[in-house]
Amino acid sequence: MAIILDTGTSSLVPSQALGTPTDAATPVLHNAGPQTPSDTPATFDDGARLDENADVVFDAGGYAIGDTSASGREAAASMIHEQRWGHSDMSTQAHYFNEQIEAHKDDAEWLSEYFAALGDDRVGDLMRLSITATANPSAYGGIGGGGNDAAVAYYQSTVDNLRTALDTLARDGYLTQADMTALYKDLDLDTSDGNVFGPTLVSDLFANSSPEVQELFFNAAMAEGNENSAAIASHVLLHMPVQDQTRILGGMSQAELDRFVEMSMQGQFEGIDLRKYFGEGDSHSTVTIGGISGILANANDVTVYYHAQIVVPDYPPELQKALFDATASALTNEDVFAKFADDAQFKDELGALALKEHDDFLDRALNADGGPNGEDLGSTTRDEYSKVLEMTLFTPPLSDSAEALMRHIDDRYQAIGDDLRTMDDAAFEDKYGRNRGAMAAAYGQMTGVFFEALDAGLTRVKDDADKAAEIMDPLFKLIDFGVGKGLDKAGPIGAVVSQALDLTGASDAAKEAIQEKIRDGHIEEAIQDMMDHGVDLSELGEELYEHMSDNVLPNRTDPNGTYQGPNGDVSIKDAWQNGYDFVQGAPTTN
Repeated sequence: MAIILDTGTSSLVPSQALGTPTDAATPVLHNAGPQTPSDTPATFDDGARLDENADVVFDAGGYAIGDTSASGREAAASMIHEQRWGHSDMSTQAHYFNEQIEAHKDDAEWLSEYFAALGDDRVGDLMRLSITATANPSAYGGIGGGGNDAAVAYYQSTVDNLRTALDTLARDGYLTQADMTALYKDLDLDTSDGNVFGPTLVSDLFANSSPEVQELFFNAAMAEGNENSAAIASHVLLHMPVQDQTRILGGMSQAELDRFVEMSMQGQFEGIDLRKYFGEGDSHSTVTIGGISGILANANDVTVYYHAQIVVPDYPPELQKALFDATASALTNEDVFAKFADDAQFKDELGALALKEHDDFLDRALNADGGPNGEDLGSTTRDEYSKVLEMTLFTPPLSDSAEALMRHIDDRYQAIGDDLRTMDDAAFEDKYGRNRGAMAAAYGQMTGVFFEALDAGLTRVKDDADKAAEIMDPLFKLIDFGVGKGLDKAGPIGAVVSQALDLTGASDAAKEAIQEKIRDGHIEEAIQDMMDHGVDLSELGEELYEHMSDNVLPNRTDPNGTYQGPNGDVSIKDAWQNGYDFVQGAPTTN
């Protein structure tokens, strides 16, 4: 959360900049960076690239390779001559390349001439080498593998020089989208296997470049069209100014955003942390390339303008919804789900976003199915809802918001059940926007999906008291330990969880001991005691099903037990059951 201490009415202006007006929408691959002036050639123009057999290269010798007073074309010709006929190793060439970049990093015209003569392929090679092969300043070819401060300082200086050079080229109009796309291909950053330099160039160089270079790079990575490149693009997007993030993401259609999020999550990868490698000789520490977890964090973040007494979300509500939908869709990919099942940050951010979007997500699905008559969440929504619940509530480690989300769902389900029993048809439809019969069927699907996710989670961990305790902890917190209430609570989920303790067949003293451990927060010990008394946690979904069917919904003989539908009298309980039966895998007692 950002905090702004402003002193005037101008504090309202930043909030306006966070929106995504239609006329400012940006296509996924649009280049909003600086355009090349008409009288300035593209830097990587094939016509300017020197061939190694060109006369100017043959005559260059080695004199200008490290001569910072030479012209860009002369220095390039000398470098190519050295590569073709010289005797220096590649790290020596990279060292001279870095010296030239450092000397001319603020001179766009010189840099453009140098890069153009070398060509994007040679520049890409030399950029990689300047990062990996010269980080030990005491000897060419050394990379400081033993770990020392000088190696880290040299590495940082090299990265800074490259960043400044690219920023200078973009600032003065010498770096086009075509230039960056060509360079991206030559850098081969999306090859995660054994690619020691890729993550470094992404995280330390491009992610921290100017917004113009960042956007050119983002577009180049997106144009590559594979999963690792999508992860790279999301990583750099995360580090762009928030207004650029919202413009770019807000300019995507829902289908484009769905694909971007899924590919970015699928392609997220790890690479060696060169900063720790050079500084400490640590070859095991890694950096993660992928930005979706951080982008979700931005979607949850707000800026507080104290003087104006307003709180402005960093991402507009429409984009928050779209990102939640895209992430829910991505989680139906089992490979994506497995990759993020242990990612605590991702779960925290998804859980926080789910808490805000839960009701609207379901309501929009029902509205899409027919407004007042909508009764079906649809197979896509059911799958997405199940995976969001499974990830945030039933796959340890749980998100920080698991308890709040669990309580919200319990309260939401209870409110729907109460209203189905107590409200007349007109009042109910006025509140929910759909008739009681349609809502009962939708409610059946909601509960079926919840029980399905719970059943899957508890089945996976039923023999592991530690992991089972993590899943049961927020469930146990639904139980009201108030005086005279025992373990009962009004919410349907909390009520059934309290009944689980009665399945043990244990003595009252044993049950009270278990309750005491739950009350004191010793959940793992309580779970182990329950397991020792024969409780099968995977049966909890069936108990929930029975309770909902028997106690929460009105019977046909109750005053509000039926609804007069278009085809006659409909039982609210039957409508709920029909909806529940739509959910494949939802536990029943059949």
